[in-house]
Formats: sequence, structure tokens, C-alpha cells
Amino acid sequence: MLMLTKRTLLAIFCSLIFPICPLLYGQASGSLSGTVSDKTGSVVTGAKVTITSQSTGVARDAKTDDTGHYLVPLLPVAEYTIRVESQGFRPSEQKDIRLQVDEHREVNFTLAPGAGTEHVEVSSTEVAVRTSDPTLGQVITSQQVAQLPLNGRNFVQLATLTPGTTQETNPDSFFNGGPSSEVSTRGSFSLSVGGSRASSTDWLLDGNDNNELTAGGIAVVPSIDAIQEFKVLTYNYSAQYGTRAGPTVLLNTKSGSNNLHGSLFEFFRNTVLDAQSFFAASKEKFNLNQFGGSIGGPIKRDKTFFFFDYQGTRRRQGIPFTGQVPTVAMRNGDFSGGPQLYNPYSTHSSGTFRDPFQCDNAGNPLPVAPDGTQASGIPCNIIPPGLINPIAQQMINLYPLPNVPGTLVGNFVNTPSRKLDENSFDVRVDHNFSTKDTLFGRFSFDQATTFIPGGSPGFAEQNAFGSTQNITNHGRNIALSETHILTPTSINQLSVGYNRIFNNIASFGSGSCESQKLGIPGANLGGISCGLTSTIVGGGFWSLGDRGFAPFTGGTNVFSISDSFDMIRGKHNIRVGAEVRANQMNVRTNAFQDGFWVFSNAWTASVVDLGFTKASVGPGGDNMANFLLGLPDLALHDQTFKGATTGRRWKLFRPYVQDDWRVTSNLTLNLGLAWALVTPITEDQDRQSNFDFKTGRFLIPGQTSDSRVGVEMDKTAFEPRIGLAWKPFGSEKTAVRAGYAIFHDSSWNQGGQGLWENPPFFAESAFASFFPDLCPSPFAPSGQPSACANNGMAIPFGTGRTMSNGFPLLSQPTDPATFGGNISSQNLDFKLGRVQQYNLNVERQIPGNVVLTVGYAGSRSSHILVDQMNLNVSSPTACGKVPGYTFGCGITSTPYPQYQSIFNINDIGRARYDSLQVKAETKSALHGLYGLLGYTYARAFDSGFPDGLGTSSGTTYFPLPGTKNADWALSQIQLNHNFTGSVIYELPFGKGKQFGNDWSGAVNAFLGNWEVDVIEKITSGFPLFLVTSNNGSGVNFGSSTNRPDQVCNGRLSNHTVARFFDTNCFQAPAAGELGNANRTPLYGPGFVNTDFSAIKHFRIRENTDLEFRAEFFNLFNHPQFYQPGQDLASSDFGQILRTVNNPRLIQFGLKLAF
Repeated sequence: MLMLTKRTLLAIFCSLIFPICPLLYGQASGSLSGTVSDKTGSVVTGAKVTITSQSTGVARDAKTDDTGHYLVPLLPVAEYTIRVESQGFRPSEQKDIRLQVDEHREVNFTLAPGAGTEHVEVSSTEVAVRTSDPTLGQVITSQQVAQLPLNGRNFVQLATLTPGTTQETNPDSFFNGGPSSEVSTRGSFSLSVGGSRASSTDWLLDGNDNNELTAGGIAVVPSIDAIQEFKVLTYNYSAQYGTRAGPTVLLNTKSGSNNLHGSLFEFFRNTVLDAQSFFAASKEKFNLNQFGGSIGGPIKRDKTFFFFDYQGTRRRQGIPFTGQVPTVAMRNGDFSGGPQLYNPYSTHSSGTFRDPFQCDNAGNPLPVAPDGTQASGIPCNIIPPGLINPIAQQMINLYPLPNVPGTLVGNFVNTPSRKLDENSFDVRVDHNFSTKDTLFGRFSFDQATTFIPGGSPGFAEQNAFGSTQNITNHGRNIALSETHILTPTSINQLSVGYNRIFNNIASFGSGSCESQKLGIPGANLGGISCGLTSTIVGGGFWSLGDRGFAPFTGGTNVFSISDSFDMIRGKHNIRVGAEVRANQMNVRTNAFQDGFWVFSNAWTASVVDLGFTKASVGPGGDNMANFLLGLPDLALHDQTFKGATTGRRWKLFRPYVQDDWRVTSNLTLNLGLAWALVTPITEDQDRQSNFDFKTGRFLIPGQTSDSRVGVEMDKTAFEPRIGLAWKPFGSEKTAVRAGYAIFHDSSWNQGGQGLWENPPFFAESAFASFFPDLCPSPFAPSGQPSACANNGMAIPFGTGRTMSNGFPLLSQPTDPATFGGNISSQNLDFKLGRVQQYNLNVERQIPGNVVLTVGYAGSRSSHILVDQMNLNVSSPTACGKVPGYTFGCGITSTPYPQYQSIFNINDIGRARYDSLQVKAETKSALHGLYGLLGYTYARAFDSGFPDGLGTSSGTTYFPLPGTKNADWALSQIQLNHNFTGSVIYELPFGKGKQFGNDWSGAVNAFLGNWEVDVIEKITSGFPLFLVTSNNGSGVNFGSSTNRPDQVCNGRLSNHTVARFFDTNCFQAPAAGELGNANRTPLYGPGFVNTDFSAIKHFRIRENTDLEFRAEFFNLFNHPQFYQPGQDLASSDFGQILRTVNNPRLIQFGLKLAF
């Protein structure tokens, strides 16, 4: 019979998933330490200390050193019994000592003289103050995870109970509302701590990578019934952790024990139980069922244990859509009753520069001449049939007919159902080969299929980038870890892991080849989609077509291996280790492979004279009329060469050393150093190139560059850790802690992701019609060919690019030397994002076993990733001083006139965070009550670059000369005040309680054994980023927006949803100028929310409990308003039109725990 040892099994697993197998670290664990002394206060040396897990029976031994101190590291989260024996003293024992995740707990003993056969049992007292660890963070216990009310059973909501944390509140973000997001179907999984970007959070599941690479969210989300507990590390933690610049979240799953235990549960919500949203005319249809269970126990007592859990989620939600679709008359060219339409093919010497469309006395449109003009008649708003584009005529009929009579705005309503079906499970096995060798393995599975409606049953959708979609998301996570005790003072832990996320997004028309059926040239060729061209009509009308970037197929794989070696040498606990993560991202998409059109009202509007800028769009015009004429403002088509699938690769190598030095019994120094080595992103077939803007040349692997990436590796990312924990009075009740640390961001957002979109591997054919604003530019050099006919006032009929021209296809890769489109460029000396953290706090145990922590925490960040910043902008030095025209002179004055936009990936971002953090926590229940309260007062500033929480970066003025400091302002993740609180309270009524101990069985069944739980959140508002989308500055920002001019404060003491701030304080800048407003001049609305649950416990028998739960989310139905409109050019500027939270929701649940 073939016998496989544990090392053989580990080697086989390692060889299957890793090309090499160096060493690294495993499941988040803790340590127990303390001092053994006699009754005179003298230390006891050589005492035997035995620490035994009460659930599995596994024991660890240690001996006290010459200072009477003992230390046992790398202990799993569990409850322990500690027994101390020494010759001449009676043995002493403490039971029920609970060790939390990443906790370093001190348990001291005082031995009494006596015979060794006598036994002294000391009741465990909760030592609340951490006296040997400078780390800031928060442990969320198994009780909190299981009992507190959680909408959707999403544990990340509990992470925000940590002081200094911020969770997503933007419904439009990738995390929360983006329909293509893997996390959008299951709630917000973003987390920002201490001013960090949400994409900089490192999620670890049993010590293994559990990150969603593209946006920094969590990958696999375990069921609540699978979570033992978790900890959010925020400041100055061990050098062992910190592969990203933000917090590290350590989540441990449950394991089996010698006793069979488990659960069964069912939670449900529906429309009847919910309140009506603040802005809604009626309740949304909603049904949610979450069901499942768990079971764990021994396979072989004291040796092998198993744990399994399953959760299913079924959600159906009616999504109300109100939109604007073309009327029957519009489909025939009749726009009577709307703004005056002007014939774009006509010309006029003065006034409007265009003639209105002409009709005869009977109201019929006059025929068109070969050049598109009409004879003089009666001005009207009817497009003659000869000018209606045949493709537009077919596409306009893809809109549904209006079903709300008597109006144009909101003339179509529909309530389709959004569907989510999700199944997840975890399987875990723990095995003890001996007291010196333990092994655990876990497999986690999560798969969700989602149907997201876009608005109508067909191609018409509210948002071109949020169209009707079928989405498949799945996650897989594997962890395997072995702990080997060489000696009581030398311990090794080896872990390997695999983390996979797969997404597939298909739009409504994917595979239909609808563009080809309609006769759009080039749209369904050279790509993988074969759907309908994505079309933004604008002007309030819904979009048409399939979502850009769909179908999208993407998979990320992370192979990780880690090892840590602990050495206890005198007063030093030294941990040496390293971690390797090999990251893969495989994406199959052609971006706008079916084409992309954008329309405005410009071609059917009048044209007005603006003097030095010559002309601009005037009154009149209609977007749908432009569409029917087939005249887009922008037409794009994307192609990839050498295949549509790109394989991006990068690795992390991170060695570290950590020394926890117990200098004296009252002072511990925590000293560490790590080195983050992150390779630049490569493409597995070298299908990416980098534009070196300093030399003006492309760096192409194997052609113009020997480098596969064109970016140098940052080898300067050293990460020191310096911390201290001091007991100033020699008491276990007071500790002073301080620390300083440097972290670097090694996540996917560190650049390189745009280089695959450069020539010669990617091409984007583009036609942009910059209607007469600066066409021709008054500052263009003499002799420059004009893109506009008749001085920019008309288009020669038949020569403009219309929808009938479709999209040109390239038969071969674009030559970078002649490419004239948009390109990406990453600085060759790109550095990893760098964060310096520091903190000082005092922790004190006060009466009631309450621990109060008060302190300062701050950070300074540099080299923050900045992307989508257009380097190809004009500047005053390039065009000279022009009266009234401060910046921008048109395309000819840009540094690289041969290109359109150059989107720079740079490391110039910076940030600052300062905060006062206060926390009060009961370490054990006091009269049945457990509470955690936290308050943070903070100030966060940054350069205004994307924050990872989904809020737009808007208009940043860098890289215009002399404007870099103009971007420094309050961060969009800034919260002046942030209060969180949670309470778990067992009411004192019923058998065995303070009141009602003599109740009858019937009375006790109804009134006894109740529990109430509350989560309260109160915050101030996020800063507002005000912009104007009418960018007349002449500067081609990456965002194509400008800032307004601010002429007064803008704050209102009596603000309303209709007028949240004084809009009169913000005005459009003069043509050719940038706005003077601060990037974030105002604050948005605050946030108040109460979640409440009432739980009735029915004791069926010993260790078997049936729970009935009634949970109320947003108990008081308090609307949490979204930011008011922030675009000066939008009709909703200063108005709040929606909320970011749900109305009051009621959920019932039944749970059996045994």
C-alpha cells in the first residue's frame, strides 16, 4: 500500500501549482506569553508551560527563561487552557483563555509553594490592554460576526466598525453600482482606512491572498457561518504583513473540533416588509432568500477535523426605469414643438449662419437639393426624408414606443427584474500529525450568475455603459499550510495558495451581429463581439446598442507561497520570512469592437459668433435630430492584433524580518524591515508598448526595446517598522503605544494596465467632429488645412463622415510612427506608491472591563498612481499671451501634435492624513452587554487623483505648467467626523436571568431569552468635486471638463434637496480660461443609519439553540442622500435626486445552531 507522508503531499501540491517553491507564511495566528513568579515577586525559571486547545486537544509546551518569561507563537485562534508546573510549587492552571486573530496576549502566573500533586485553578480574567503590541486595528469577534445585523450577510460591513475606516457610498462606483462589477451584485466590498485608497486593501483568507485584482476588492466572500473572526490591521503592523499600502484584513475560517457543531439557516426579505424609497413613487419589487448551513467535527478525535459550509442566495429585484424615447413623429423626422432645428448643410452670411429646415404652406418639408440645402419656404422642425440617414432610420425603430402619453421627458417606464443566483461553499480539513506537526487545507467556491436589465426589453438602455447584461462571476480560493515545531523555540510555517476570479459579461445583442444586419460598414468585423454599435444619443434620450467592452471575458489567477521561521532567543522573538505572489490577468475583449458613436445637438443648432474663437454652438438643435441625420460628433472603432486576449503578468517578492524585543518587563520594541520587489507588468506574448514622451519614441519589445515592459523595476521599496509598547506604571491596565512604518502599493493599480492599448498591437480608428468651436482655430498657423468647410459653418453634403460611412478597418497593425490617435505612456522610472504611517496612542482599562483607547494616527503618501492625465495639452508658453485666453491654443500648440491624447501613467500623486481616533470596547460582556464605540476626527488632503472609492477625479490641472499645486485640496474620501457603534445586549429576562427566573415555561417561551443588537453610523459628508462639462478652456484634459469660477462661499445653512448649495456662487469661466474654484470647495450631505435586530433564543437542549431573528436595516427610514449634482452645465447642478442607502428594510430569519 502506497503511504504518502504530509511532506510528500505538500510537495505534490506545490509542484502542481508552482514552477518553483520557495518559502513564505500561513494562516493568521497569535501568541501567548507571560511571566511566572512566586508570591514574593521573584521570577520562576525553568517552569513548564503547557498550552492546550480546548476544542482539538492539541498541546504546545514551553519553558520560562531566566527572567521567568515564556512565549508560544503561531497559535491558531481558539480557546486555550494554560498549565504551569515547577518543582516546589503547586501547579497553576487558567482555562477559557480566548486568543483572537493576530493577538499577542500576556497571561501571567503567580505560583504558590506546595506539593506537585496539589492543583490550583485560577479563573481566567480578560486582560484587555495590549501591552506588548503597537499595532492599531480591530478584531471583529465570532460573536459580532454571528449576531450583529448584516444586510446581505456581508461581513465587510463590520470592518467599518474600526476607527478611521470608510466604506463605499457612491452608487455609481465600480464597487457599488457598476453593473459589470463582480461585487456589485452582492453589496459594497471596498474599504479605505486612514486615508488609503480602497484599491490598496490587502484581503487575506486564512493567510492566503484573497484579492480581486482589477479594483482592489475582495475576491471570495465566505458565508457568515464560515467565519471564525477577522481583524482589520490599520497602523504599524508587523513586517510580515503589508503587501499593499492600505489596511490588511486577516480573516480566519472556522475549523472542526472534537465536538460536532454546525448550523442551519434561512433569511428572507420581500417587498411587503420594505419601506418606500424617498424619491420613489412606489415600492420596488424585491425578494431575497439566503439559506444554507454548516457542519464541523472530528474525523479522528484529537487528530483530524473537518468543516463544511454552504450558502445559497436568490434575489429578484424590480428595477424601475423612467426614460425618454423618440416619439412616432420623431421617427419620421417631425420635431415640431421642440427647439428650432437648423439644416447643417445650409450656410448663411450672418446671424445664425444656418438656415432652419423649410416647409411648404401645408407643413410638408421641402425637398433637398443635391448639396443638401432647401429652397426658401416656411421655417419648420421637420427633417426632409432625403436627409434622414437610412441606418439611423432603422436604429431609431429599435427604441420602444412611448407608453406615457402627454410628455416627452419620462415618456417610457418599465420595471424589469434584476436576478441574482449565487452558490458558495467552503471545505476545510485540519490534521495533527503530532504535537510538533499540524496541517490544514481549505477550498472555497463562489459562483454567481446575474441578469442586469438596461431599461427596455431590447437594445434601448438608460446607460450605454450599463446596458442589459448577463454576467457570470466565480471565485475559487485554495489554501494549504503546515506548521512544524523544530524545538519549543524554533517554529516554521509554510503556506501555499491559489486565488482565482473569473468574469464573463455578455450584452443583450452579443452574438446577434445586429450592426451587420443594419448595414453599418466595419462594425462587426475585426472583433469578437458581433453585436450592435454602442450609441450615446444624449439630450435626455436613452442610448442604443451593446455595452462597450462586451463581451468581456476576464480571469485573474494569483499563485502564492510563503514561509515564516520563528526563533525565540532570550528576549527576542525573531520572525524571518518571505512571500511570493505570481499574478496573472487574462482579458478577452476588443473594447469598442462594434464601434461607438456619440451625438449632440450641435449640427442642428444655430452657430453664434464669439469673436476671437470665431464660432460656437448657439440656440436650437436636438440630439435625436442629429442622430436621425446620421451625424455623430464622435465615432470610434477598436481593433487588436495578434489576438483579442491579453495576458498580463507581474510578481511580488517580499522578504522580511521582524524582531519583537522585550527590553524590560514594561517595555517592548517591535522592529522590522521588509523589501517589496514588484516586477512591472508584462504581457505574455509581448503585446504591449510604451511611449517614452521624453524621446518621443515607442518602446516595443523585441523591436525598439530589449525590455519586455519599457518600465524600470522599483528596487527602492524598503519598508521599516518601528514600534513600542510601554507600561508606564508597570500595570497591565495602561499602555502607551507608538509606531512608524513605511508601506508600498504593489497592487494592480500601480500602472502598466494601459500599455496593451498602444500601437502596433491595438488600434483605434476615430473620427471626431469638433463642430465650429475652434474650427478653424484662430491661432492655427497660416496655411494649416481646415477640417471645416465654409469657415466652419457648414458641411459639404455627401463628404462628411456619417453613420453610413461606418468604421474603417485596418488590415494590418498600425505603424507607431504614423499613428495619430490616443496613446498611453508610463514613466520609465515609475515608483511604487509610498505611504509613511505614524501613530501615538494611550490605552487604559477602566471600570467595567472597558478599554478606552485615545490617540493620533497620521500618514503622508507620495508616488501615488495617477492615470488618464493627458500630457498632450496646450500651455501659455506654447501659444503666447492672448487677451482673455489664459490657457490652450488648439491642437497645433500641443507638445505632440501628431497624436490626439497621451494618457500618462505616473507616480506624482501625494496625500496627507491626520486624525484623532477614540475607541471604547468591552472586552467581555458586562451584565449581558457587549459594546464597541469608535469616533474619528480626520483631515485628509490629496492631489485630486482617483481615490478608488468610485468618486470621479474630475478636472485636475496637472500637467499644465504652474498648476500642480492647484490640485491640492480636501480628499474625496475625507470625513471630518465619523462615529460608529455596535451593541450586543442579552436582555435580563427569563430563566436563569436577573428577572423572570420563576416564570412558567409558557411565559418564558415568549418573553424570555431575548437579545437586541444595534449598529449605528453617523458621519459628516464627503467633499464635493465641482466641474463644468462645457470645457471652453481649449485644454484637452483627460476628463474633458473644466472647473467653475467661484464668486462666493456657496454654503447654505437651510439647504434642501432641491438646493443643497448656492449655485449662484459658481459660474462658467470665460472662454479660453480655467476655472478658479478649489477642487473640492464644499461638502455633501452627512450620513445617519441605524441597523437593529431582535433575536429570540429557544433552548432546545444543551448546546442546541434555535434563533428567530427580526432585523431592521435603516430602522428609522432615514434617507441618506447622494451627492448633489456637481456639473455646472447640468440641469441638476446643486440638486439631490437620489439616495445612497436603502429605505427601511425588514428581514426575518431562522437559525439552528448546535
